[in-house]
Amino acid sequence: MANQSAFDPNHIKETAVSETSGLLDELNLPPAFIDFLRKNQRTLWFMIAVIAIVVTAVSLYGSYRTYRENKATAAMDAAMQADSDHQVDLLNKVVQDFTSTPTEHWARIELAQISIKNGKPAEAILQLQKVNKEVEAKNPLKPLVLFKLAGLYEETKNYQAALARYQELTAVSGFEADARYALGRVYAALHKNAEAVTAYQQYLSLTEKSPAGERGQKRALVEYMMKELE
Repeated sequence: MANQSAFDPNHIKETAVSETSGLLDELNLPPAFIDFLRKNQRTLWFMIAVIAIVVTAVSLYGSYRTYRENKATAAMDAAMQADSDHQVDLLNKVVQDFTSTPTEHWARIELAQISIKNGKPAEAILQLQKVNKEVEAKNPLKPLVLFKLAGLYEETKNYQAALARYQELTAVSGFEADARYALGRVYAALHKNAEAVTAYQQYLSLTEKSPAGERGQKRALVEYMMKELE
């Protein structure tokens, strides 16, 4: 019979098993543990290979993610520094190229600001609606987007949508008082005086211990409006 080739798969496997067995003997491990390793070494090698593949994949994904984030940041910087004739196009490109990323969200907010400046609140609303849909509740950007969106709804007289957004903000720490004040204003615009008075009363309760100054002036205005509504 011809000599077995050194490159034959069965020969390689047998050699690897033999070398592994010799190594186990040299490590002076407990006999029971050595028997376990010998019986399950193919399974163990398979598990090691899977772990190595997963570690490599995670590492490669992390590198790709870092590369993508750096590229998105550079694209956003270029858009913000561009002149007004090219800025909108560059911001739209950021939106298209980096979907579902924080950079896309900031690009949409900038596009909304440009639309507001150009007297196009409907376009601004569309941009902010998309951001609001994608941003999670725990994201610090969420209440800022909600407040801006609510104000635009109010400006365009979409009062029901404005009320819904302001109601969401009443549960967000740091926005409770301003949300109640805005609710009172919207209810008053809808001629729902009782609801407006209730919202204003809640605002006064939340700001009772606020320092004087601008907040004090707003409280005085609220008290005046409540008398007008009652």
